[in-house]
Amino acid sequence: MTTDEHTAADPSGDGTRAPEMVRVKVRVRRSRRSRRRLIILGVLLVVVVAGVAMALLAWPLVSAKHEAQAAQDDLTSAKAALQDDRYAEARQYVDSARGHVDKAQSDVGGVGGDVWSVVPVARGAVQDERHLVDALDETTSAAQLGVGIYPIVSGRSAKIMSGQRIDVKLLQDVADRATSIGGHLDQALSDLQQVNGSTPLVGSSVTHAKTTALNYLMPLQETYRSNGPLIRALPSLVGAHGSRTYLLAMLNPAELRYSGGGALSFTTVQFKNGVARFGSSVNVDDLSAQGDVQVWPRVPGNPFHPRPAQRVTNSTFSPWWSVSGEELLRGYQKAFPGTPFNGLIAIDLQGLANLFKITGPIDMRSFGTITSDNLVKTLGGSYGNFASNEQRHRLNAELVPAFRQQFFEGGQMSDKVRSLMTSAQGRHFVIYSRNRRVEKSLDKVGLAGDLSKTPYDYLGIFSQNTNGSKTDYWQHRDVTSTVRLRPDGTGLANLHVVTTNQAPPYALPGEDPRAGYPTRYLGTRVALFLPRKATVTSAHIDGKPADLPVHFPNVATVKNRKFVQDGFMLNSGQSSTFDVTYRILHAAQVLDSSTMVYRLDIDPQDLVSPPVYHLRVIWPDGYQPTGTLPAGWKATKNGASFDGAVTTKVAWEIPLSSS
Repeated sequence: MTTDEHTAADPSGDGTRAPEMVRVKVRVRRSRRSRRRLIILGVLLVVVVAGVAMALLAWPLVSAKHEAQAAQDDLTSAKAALQDDRYAEARQYVDSARGHVDKAQSDVGGVGGDVWSVVPVARGAVQDERHLVDALDETTSAAQLGVGIYPIVSGRSAKIMSGQRIDVKLLQDVADRATSIGGHLDQALSDLQQVNGSTPLVGSSVTHAKTTALNYLMPLQETYRSNGPLIRALPSLVGAHGSRTYLLAMLNPAELRYSGGGALSFTTVQFKNGVARFGSSVNVDDLSAQGDVQVWPRVPGNPFHPRPAQRVTNSTFSPWWSVSGEELLRGYQKAFPGTPFNGLIAIDLQGLANLFKITGPIDMRSFGTITSDNLVKTLGGSYGNFASNEQRHRLNAELVPAFRQQFFEGGQMSDKVRSLMTSAQGRHFVIYSRNRRVEKSLDKVGLAGDLSKTPYDYLGIFSQNTNGSKTDYWQHRDVTSTVRLRPDGTGLANLHVVTTNQAPPYALPGEDPRAGYPTRYLGTRVALFLPRKATVTSAHIDGKPADLPVHFPNVATVKNRKFVQDGFMLNSGQSSTFDVTYRILHAAQVLDSSTMVYRLDIDPQDLVSPPVYHLRVIWPDGYQPTGTLPAGWKATKNGASFDGAVTTKVAWEIPLSSS
């Protein structure tokens, strides 16, 4: 203690302190300690109160997560209910989802969300949650539109079609609603793209939620982008904005063209304000009565129409239906002038059989009960059993009414449309429109019947009948393709095609005429359509070298492909081989010096017995697939392989990387 302090404490100088001064000192010290305690308690109280407040403010964010999950569960249940045609229940689930989403929107957009959004650590999580809820809101809006459309077009109670009449106003309403669905899906994906998932602790769960939502929405958006143009075009296609007239062709796979089954039976169908009116059936005899051949201006650049005079039934040699369809319309209009066609609709026996799976059997006057199981055999494989041409032509004449009845009657319109879309993937069904905008829409959904446009590896093997027989019913095709990939994405390929005539032996009196309805000889021309910028290095027919010209169509409206072809005449039980070796400039898509993607597209032909493929791909040294191989593919010692029938268009991709 200093002298001054001592004097102040003991003014008498005798070593004793004044009692009052001591008490003052003690009180001061106690007061200071009390103030410190009060300050600490106050701070603690503020922290506790702030923590409680922040927790209370955070509760809506937690609640929003639960509401969003409930909405997602409702949407999943609604989808299942729709698939079971439980429309009222589906609508209830969607309405419930809307309630949960609205509550979640209120939660994340309230005061609590605003407060937490300015906290540095929590700001990102709040923004992510808001974007996730916004995406769910858009998805639910799309579901509300979808659940309103579904009962209109699905099930036996669907209102969009009655007999041969389509409610065009209702169809336009469906098209408008479907268009709106696309906007909601686009916005939902845009919201998801803004989710970062970078906030500590909760970032992984946010990222998982984003991935789950993307896995759900991406296929929906891709489906919509593919189908949207067609949906918008449908009202016009069925005459909502003016009469539309189409040539309906029934295709027979027992007599093949490069495009598919031979077009041997026809009628016209006119749509006016949604009402379909069919003309009389026309068969090959009716066409012949107009002249054995017709002369029409060919599609420029089409190498399959080399002569001005052609039979109308030979107009569909091109595998691109946008070419064959136009050729067929021009030829048909020459034989039967006066009908202005807007386009062509074609379906083969397999496509018709697929419709029968939905609609059930039908009784045909000349052939009894026809089901999905016996249709192709009865109508395509029994020509040799008919006693006269009259019976055979009656078969063709009855195909058109069968299609008309099975498609337009009995409801289940969405199931029938899906059946036709599936048939189109196997080249069993096609629509060609002379309106280029509509044709592009058809191409996007796989209905135009054109070959794949892929710039990478490709297989398209087609045959066409050359002896007027129906022996293609028994044609079998076995395809072996071996591709050796190189690090620069190029490849060396060998394609080996075996064509076999498995027809039963000729059983009629006398010698087989080798042509026409009763013959068991298969007169056929086989064409191998190649990858883009492929260079043929060698060709062999039945093991012998062959100098075959490489053809290259030059049609302005299609993505043309080179091809080689050769003809065969095969008796019952005989086979022939066709080998081609070629270099592929772009067998794989090269991404960088160590990664590439092998891509292979196949367009099948609609043989009654689907062609079997044996595919072998050998990777460059050091390269291996980076993910799971496509379905049906197996890993080999130095590559991958596929063995099996190919019945639909495929577009395989296998990502690769070097070690």
